[in-house]
Amino acid sequence: MEFLLLGIPLVPVLAAPCAAASRRGAWAVALVACGLVVLLLLPFLPALPRGGPVAAEVPWFPDLGVGYRLRADGLGVLFALLVAGVGVLIVLYARSYLHHEPRTSTFFAYLCLFTGAMLGIVLADDLLTLYVFWEGTSLASFFLIGFQDDRWEARQASVRALVVTVLGGLCMLAGFVLLGLVGGTFRLSGLAATSVRDSAAYPWILALVLAGAYTKSAQVPVHFWLPGAMVAPTPVSAYLHSATMVKAGVFLLLRLLPVLGGTELWRAWVVPVGMATFLFGAVTAALQDDLKALLAYGTVSALGLATVLAGTGTEVGRDAAVLYLLNHAAYKGTLFLVAGAVEHETGTRQIHRLRGLARSMPVTAGLAAASVFSLAGLPGGGGFVVKDLAAKALGSGLEVWLWVGAVPTVAFGLRFLQVFLGPGEGEGRHEPVGLWAPAVPLALLCLLLGSWRTLPEAVVGYVGTPHNVWPKVGAGKVAAAVAVVVAGAGVGWLTSRVAGRWRLGWWSGERIFDTLQVALLRFAEQLTHVTLTGRLRDYLVVTLGVAAVGAGLPLVVHARWPAATPVSFEAIFVAVSAGAVLTTVLSRSLLAAVVSLGAVGYTVVFLFMSLRAPDLALTQMLVETVTLVLFLAVVTRLITPEVPDRHPLAGVDLLAAVAVGAVTAGLAWQASAGPPAYRLAEFFAQHAERAGGTNLVNLVLVDFRGLDTLGEITVLGIAALGVLALARRPR
Repeated sequence: MEFLLLGIPLVPVLAAPCAAASRRGAWAVALVACGLVVLLLLPFLPALPRGGPVAAEVPWFPDLGVGYRLRADGLGVLFALLVAGVGVLIVLYARSYLHHEPRTSTFFAYLCLFTGAMLGIVLADDLLTLYVFWEGTSLASFFLIGFQDDRWEARQASVRALVVTVLGGLCMLAGFVLLGLVGGTFRLSGLAATSVRDSAAYPWILALVLAGAYTKSAQVPVHFWLPGAMVAPTPVSAYLHSATMVKAGVFLLLRLLPVLGGTELWRAWVVPVGMATFLFGAVTAALQDDLKALLAYGTVSALGLATVLAGTGTEVGRDAAVLYLLNHAAYKGTLFLVAGAVEHETGTRQIHRLRGLARSMPVTAGLAAASVFSLAGLPGGGGFVVKDLAAKALGSGLEVWLWVGAVPTVAFGLRFLQVFLGPGEGEGRHEPVGLWAPAVPLALLCLLLGSWRTLPEAVVGYVGTPHNVWPKVGAGKVAAAVAVVVAGAGVGWLTSRVAGRWRLGWWSGERIFDTLQVALLRFAEQLTHVTLTGRLRDYLVVTLGVAAVGAGLPLVVHARWPAATPVSFEAIFVAVSAGAVLTTVLSRSLLAAVVSLGAVGYTVVFLFMSLRAPDLALTQMLVETVTLVLFLAVVTRLITPEVPDRHPLAGVDLLAAVAVGAVTAGLAWQASAGPPAYRLAEFFAQHAERAGGTNLVNLVLVDFRGLDTLGEITVLGIAALGVLALARRPR
């Protein structure tokens, strides 16, 4: 079982290159990969109640306690089956939907990569492993959203989604690192028994983790990337943006609920954000005239409600969130597939242009009706069971907002059905089997969740402690559900009057993002124009100036200067070097300046000799001699021997040079202020025998710092080749 578990996320990943290499059978490769994952997951279902979760790992960074760890518990297996099962249906749907697309092999390869990354998220038992798969979904979604890369809208939407989710992911990574350090382990299952909530770093951990969850699950105000992603092909929207990827953020909240949840801070930071997202998404969805935009904002609303349920921090809230996500994946996935079929056959998604499609697409209309029935929360649909459990989880204080948000939710569901009702241009349309058959299992799941009591209770039993989730159907609950539908119909009628004329304001997330992107690009262009002048002198001044400031500020603030010592014979060498430097700077002859600069290096030779280091002195003399000869050769052959006129910014050059020299001298002096706790010289002396020699200088160069020496030799070799090329160039 452990070996099978480790290979589950890798199956679709390894299938991706096979799909990319296959011209006509890419869909079959993706289908086999997703189907094989479903088969591999099935043995875990009966094993979980008997023996508990199954865990497996491969060491990754053992010294850091990081490994490729997977754990098949009830929550992980349930979501993994959802990912793989819906993946099978999406592959079948995409085969028909994209049959005219010449790049289907690439599409299915991206789809396999995404499936593998999503499976890794839901099965990961290591924080850093989860993060790797998390960013894998962001990267794969970038390619899938921008699949039609000949359209600017697709490219821009993919960039928005990538930037928002990756920035959130980086915040989440920082939170994971803090969580692992505070909790003492990066193993998710090992964090459950720790006292992270009592740590002073808990608010920071929670804020950083929530940033990743909110950006992934499109919570207000970072929700805007999700509606913009509707430019992707419909199979992508149905898979990523209703059934899988956007649920990753809520899944993360559920996964970390035992560790971070249950506190007042958790409820204060999660519930208001989720509730605002729930209400905003539902109202905005009802005002849309585009089928996919309507479903996108409806998904934002649903993710908000799921976040609220997770934010309650209770077992009932967790169970309600899981059932709600499962029901939402079923009915919203069906509606996305229906919307794709409508667009595929009519060439438009505008609701005001579509009427009477039920006559030519009766099966598609029936699937849409079943999904909206579940969405509306009527008895017999999964929404009725979920809404009843959600009301229990929210309590009397928040339940009223559940009913308030249900009205616009029903409104946009009924507006979706408008395309099938009434007279219109329904005749002459086709209803390909490949565009409605994959939606049948999802529509059936909507109805089974509300009509087969065993199914929702089994789901809750796998996630946690089994308990009764089946609602008692009474006249009051039925009347309330019907009243919501009636009110939703009225709101839907009102919003349909203004839907075609309603537009997002300048403050919409998409416009703000695009404005900031344009401003950033303009700033980068101006900065490039100012800094990339093409003159080496400017680059040196900027580089050395930044280095001097960066190293000089800590030196001034934190330095502890040693006591002054009497002037010794070393002062002679300092004076000679200073004189040589002044000669170099003030000389009007370039040859004299080069020779004077060499005198500085030879002064260091005498300094090494006075310190009884003849080997260092010999090395310095050889290096200085070779450098001086090469410098003179280049100067005499390529450059005029006269010094050019003084540069107009020579004062800046002087300031940068003095600053670098002063900071370097200060650092050297600071390094000699006191003996370190463990001197490197002692380390080299103790390990010289193991290195196979007695000359410490040679051992440092060729053994202890061998790679450093190799790098220096490589740099010198490249520089020598450059000098040789310049020397051979005609005058």
